[in-house]
Formats: sequence, C-alpha cells, structure tokens
Amino acid sequence: MYPVIHYIFIFLCIPIFLIGQKERCGNEHIAPVTGSSQLKAETRSIKTIQLVFHVLYKVEEENISAQDILEQIDRINLDFAGKNEDLGLVPDVFQDLIGKANITFVLASETVDGLPFSGIFRQQTDLDNIANQISIDGKQVIKYKLLGGSDAYFPESYINIWIGRSDEVFGVTAPLDLAGTGDDGIIITPDAFGIIEDPESVTNLGRTLTHELGHYFGLNHLWGTSKGCGNDDDGIEDTPEQEAPYSDCPEFPQVTCGSADMFMNFMDFTNDDCLLFFSQEQVNVMRTTLEEIRSGIIVTTSDISSHTHDFDITVSQSDFELTITNDSSSLGETTLAIYSTAGQLIHKDMLNELFVHVIDTNQWPRGVYILAIYAVDQRFTHTFVAGY
Repeated sequence: MYPVIHYIFIFLCIPIFLIGQKERCGNEHIAPVTGSSQLKAETRSIKTIQLVFHVLYKVEEENISAQDILEQIDRINLDFAGKNEDLGLVPDVFQDLIGKANITFVLASETVDGLPFSGIFRQQTDLDNIANQISIDGKQVIKYKLLGGSDAYFPESYINIWIGRSDEVFGVTAPLDLAGTGDDGIIITPDAFGIIEDPESVTNLGRTLTHELGHYFGLNHLWGTSKGCGNDDDGIEDTPEQEAPYSDCPEFPQVTCGSADMFMNFMDFTNDDCLLFFSQEQVNVMRTTLEEIRSGIIVTTSDISSHTHDFDITVSQSDFELTITNDSSSLGETTLAIYSTAGQLIHKDMLNELFVHVIDTNQWPRGVYILAIYAVDQRFTHTFVAGY
C-alpha cells in the first residue's frame, strides 16, 4: 500500500477497466516473499541471468525468429534497468518511486556443461493453441516432450520461456512453489512476443514478458487476488491500492480506493505503450525473490562501480564484419571459435594478446551464431546475428 494521494474533481472520474477480451495474464496470485527486501536496489550488484526459449509453432508465422528473440531481450533489459525510452511519461507524482532492478538478461550461450548452446529449442506441433492444452493429469502440454511440447531445460539454472499459441491469455507464469521444477517458467503467445509492427496491437512492444518476469520474481497484480477496495491488495508498500485492472491507455489520473491509480506500472493490464515502470518496493521484492528463492539462475555478479575484468573482450559488429578486441593481459594461449546454433564449427583461430581480430561474415547464411573464447582458466561467450 502506497500512502494515498487524494484528488478532488468537479467531474466524475471513471476508471477504464478490462472487459471482454483475451486476458492480459493468466496469473491469479504469487505468494509474497518476506525477508531482507528493505535493502535499496541501487546498492546491490548487477545480476546476469540466462534465458532459454522453446518455440512451439503450428504455422511458420508462429516460428519466432532468433532476431525477434534478441529484440525481446533488449526490451526487457531496458525495462528492468529503468532505461526505457518512455520513462519520462510516468506521472510526476510517481517519478520518485521508479525502481531499477539491476538484473540483466542474456540468451543462454552455454549448456550446463559449458558447451556452446543457442539457447533456443524449436519444435513444430500439430496442436491448436498448444499453450492452452492441459493433460488428463493436469500438466501443461507445452512443457512436456512426451505430451507434444518441449521439456524445461535445467529450470534451476535458466529461466525457461515457452512461446506457443493461446487464444485465452497473452502470458502466464508458474507460481513460486514450482521454482526449479519441470513446470517452472513462463508461457507467452506469439502475438504478444517481441516487437510487433502493428499499431492496433495492445502487446506490440514486448512488455508481456516484462510483466510475466515480474510474476516470476514474486510480484502480484496491483489489485491483488480479488477486485475491490479493502481486499488483499498486492502487498507492496509504494503502489496505491487499486480496485481492478485497467485496459487500453487511460488518461491520468484515474481514481479508485481513494487515490490515483498506478495503471502505468508493469504489473497492470494497460497497453504496452502505457506500461512504463516497476516501483522501488517492487524491485526490492524481485531482488529478494531472486536471491533467496531463485539464486541458482544467477550466472554472474558484477559490482556496479567496478570496471575491471580479468577477461577484457570487446565485440563489435558491422554489416559484414565481426571485430573482437582483446585488451586482456597474460592470458596465455587463447582460442577463438564460432559455432552455428546447430553446433557446426564455422571459424576457429588463436586470439593473440592485445590484438584486434576481424572476421568477415558477409558470406555466412543469415542466422544466430555463438562466439566462444577460451583461455587456460577463463571463458567468454557471445551470441550474435550475422549473414545475409
């Protein structure tokens, strides 16, 4: 509950609530996390987390491309860092409440054994609306290979995201009590995934995944489990009590429960171009969930103020070239290898110390590639798109 901000109007302010359409999200309640959530996020280290995607498609238009996946990852990274380009649209009264989660997401580039990995599983299906299908024993079909879906890939170490058609909801996330199990992860329908060039779409900016990741890290919807004022709320101190979800893109302010509603928060149901931020206390809950319940998915921790790394590799890319700059010292023998997502070796060479290595990618087939650099006791991986 946020300390209420009261507004007095000479006209009637009518909230715009969600009615009669595909549900924005299939989650009802995420068990609140208690603990050391009062530690301010800005004093915490950046956490890097690997994502694994399972693309289940019946028709080719549902076969989400690697480029679309990378663009979606860019979106969630901006949103979780509080660096999204539309953050200035947050109403002044909420500006001081904007949180920065200091969580970075990357497409998985290594298996649990440290081998090159595309981070993407693809599978064609004959099932209509596979994301809706439930087996007779209550399992979500999309998450099980034996049922026609795709098995979770080490969910205790990676965030698994299934992309499959649903005519009921845009997205749904497993509850926290399933953390690390074969059911853990997020499901998103293709028409709510990535950047969609359709001005009529309400999910065209990739923020369904931002919202669902909020659930994955322990956040509830702003109105809690039941609509109305004076009920359970979302359990967050700096979000105002809110009667129900909003849809479309209402004008601010909208008032329920005696205060202006934070309908532009990522945990509401408004259109993607009106979802703008997480609050500071929401960030604290997400960080606590990550560190106390989901710590196994953290792959790197780097202090925000630190700029020193033993393995200092910079990768840049133009239309036809990949440039690798090695500014590390005393690495000894260093191997550079590039693989296709099928595991085929495309290029291999030795990377000398203090050396700029340029690779011509002009003749490569268009696709996702994995750069792997290995020294005696260090490893660097980078996923990129190249070829024409």
